[in-house]
Amino acid sequence: MKDVSFHAGDVVFREDEMQLSMYEVRKGSVGIYLDYGTEQERQLTVLKEKQLFGEMGLLEAAPRSATAVALQDGTFLRVIDEEEFNAFFQDKPELLLQILKQLSARIRENTEKYEQVCRTLAESVKADRSGAEKSTELTRQMESIGAEAKKKPVSYAGLRSSFFAYIQEDLDAYEGKREVVRTSLLERLAVHRLSPEDMHVNPDDEFANPRVGPSDRIINEYVDEIKMMRDELWDIFPQPIVVYKMKPEGYLILNGHHRWAATLKSGLRKVRATIMNPPKE
Repeated sequence: MKDVSFHAGDVVFREDEMQLSMYEVRKGSVGIYLDYGTEQERQLTVLKEKQLFGEMGLLEAAPRSATAVALQDGTFLRVIDEEEFNAFFQDKPELLLQILKQLSARIRENTEKYEQVCRTLAESVKADRSGAEKSTELTRQMESIGAEAKKKPVSYAGLRSSFFAYIQEDLDAYEGKREVVRTSLLERLAVHRLSPEDMHVNPDDEFANPRVGPSDRIINEYVDEIKMMRDELWDIFPQPIVVYKMKPEGYLILNGHHRWAATLKSGLRKVRATIMNPPKE
């Protein structure tokens, strides 16, 4: 285990990043955010001395669900990796209870939010069917739900001439910058949540061929599926896209170009992806 120092504004880890470690705040404070650095940024909580965070990424071997940012200069964090996890809690068994309490609180909070959304939607549907006027509070709750579900679309219009231009621009910008990296077994087994804007068209796929190109019919079928998910307040396309993780950044699409196009057209922020890179030696 090691202690690491952070300045105010330093990012400890980012949402959707794969990282097998958890942290104990030794000094200072850390903010936990959704959509950090965007217009939709929202602070979930502030953690102070002796509090733990990042345990879900370690316990589940899953991508980070939020971004952690140091809020003060001289913030010190103890980093606990997978190998040190057992030894850490043998020395401090009381902290295991803290984690269990945190997990229980998150489950309770998510359950309460889900139940509130269900009640609000049921009341709204009942009012619509009966023709009754919705109360001010019900209208406010529906607007709040709508704001949570609202997504910022990617700025391109149409799916023929303009989308071909988008594809060509992506191919030109990414030309000669593709290098497949080797990844761990954990990265290849996990299902990741990635931004479609970080994915790039495969120039060897017929999707990028102007004489073949994307199928409007297939894309629009996926768009309809995304709309149904939006109606259920989902914010991520469930069918994974197969990608290569590239160096220095980005992901090259191997399978799922039409699903990727549909997420862009719909303004969906995240898509599930599986990584098929060769293993580390």
